[in-house]
Amino acid sequence: MKNFGPFQLYTATPNDIKYGELYTMEVELPILYSKRRIIRVYLPEGFDENKKYPVLFMADGQNIVDKFTSAFGAWDIDIHQHILISQGYPSFIVVGIDSPKDPVHRALEYSFPNIPIEVDNTGEFNKDGLEFESHLLYRYIALELLPMLKQYFPISDNKEDVGAGGSSMGGVFALSLLTSYPEVFGFGLVFSPGFFLYSKEKIMSYLDETVPKLSNHRLYFYCGNIGFESKFLDRTYSVYRYIKKCGFNEENIEMDIDVTCGHNEASWSKHFEDAIKFLFK
Repeated sequence: MKNFGPFQLYTATPNDIKYGELYTMEVELPILYSKRRIIRVYLPEGFDENKKYPVLFMADGQNIVDKFTSAFGAWDIDIHQHILISQGYPSFIVVGIDSPKDPVHRALEYSFPNIPIEVDNTGEFNKDGLEFESHLLYRYIALELLPMLKQYFPISDNKEDVGAGGSSMGGVFALSLLTSYPEVFGFGLVFSPGFFLYSKEKIMSYLDETVPKLSNHRLYFYCGNIGFESKFLDRTYSVYRYIKKCGFNEENIEMDIDVTCGHNEASWSKHFEDAIKFLFK
């Protein structure tokens, strides 16, 4: 059994990993809330230590490959990679950081830097002086976690091969990480992002400041339109169109809308392969 530095092979049973291997490490994040967290590193089937791999950082790491660590189902990235590899697409490493169990902490952690959540009927996001911590998480991933991972795993040194992905507030995480550190991250997988929780004007102002810094970056947006998911569609499409108007290279940005899908892991898993095909084309 091989370990990669402090990362140990995940052998818990039962598990639902069909292809490749998962390595985990518990850390204390330099953030404000829910500091103790598990980092999961998924290595694809046929992994070769002598080869450099692209890497995708995913929000809600507990959901990437194993339904037994997820409360709502997994993305089954191991299965999708298996299919993509069989079609000639490159394999890649996936890094998932488990999200905090408290939904308020999760929202604060995955939010746009310094943009308050304004659509909040419960007052949860503004009580008890809670502070937004997203900039702390993004800085940790870009400046501490990625360099540390490169010590133990053969991750590509090219910015174009480093991406961020997620769904719901994790979709906000993906776009925010890309725009916060465009010199580190080259692509984003932005699924069902919770943009409707923010002032449209403040989001557009943020994009005005950050999108011009993107050069040959790649973005893939996805949204469904069933039930609760319908709240996400209009604002997601508006952000997608606005980024294009900001001068983004049209060949590097895409949006997929599936009016038959809701707000759940099964829907996001269903569209994962299409996103990867576009981002890795």
